[in-house]
Amino acid sequence: MSDNSRYYLKAVHGLDAVVRRTDPTAWANPSPCPDWTAADVVGHNIGMCDMIAGFASGTDSAGPADGAPADPPAAWAASFDALQAALDSEGALQTVAKTPWGEMPVDSFLGFVWVDPLIHTWDLAKATGQAPTMDAGQVERGLKQLIRAGESLVAPGRFSAPLDTDDSMSTLDRFIATSGRDPGWG
Repeated sequence: MSDNSRYYLKAVHGLDAVVRRTDPTAWANPSPCPDWTAADVVGHNIGMCDMIAGFASGTDSAGPADGAPADPPAAWAASFDALQAALDSEGALQTVAKTPWGEMPVDSFLGFVWVDPLIHTWDLAKATGQAPTMDAGQVERGLKQLIRAGESLVAPGRFSAPLDTDDSMSTLDRFIATSGRDPGWG
């Protein structure tokens, strides 16, 4: 296991906790992601997990297919289990994959995308009426990564332009605003 895979899996485990706590009646709720419901947020993350599992097992994928699964908790559990099994495979992190950002080892890709499930943990928690409980160190690290990435993340289907932040905001609120979301959403 590498630092990149640790950060990624920690973020995905945080998302898993929110999925497991979601009230079954909340899946159709709107989310902070424009035009996405809570189920769509999970669908996107299933697509990301499936894509990364494919990379780790040597079957490249062009990218995740978004969409709301019929049974979000069951679909999520199956995808999450497959992801963990794929990343546990010998040599998985060193496998070179054709990612949406070019060819790179799976480990490098995880170092780039680990903030995605971290942000979507907040999205899903807000959409489903849960308090976003996130690791402070990981949020601080994610904020630094988003600041470094800058405008390169701003694109349809990725992130909106960062919102204004100031030092009076919590680190979590600055992280969320830097991802283009309104920390006061909901």
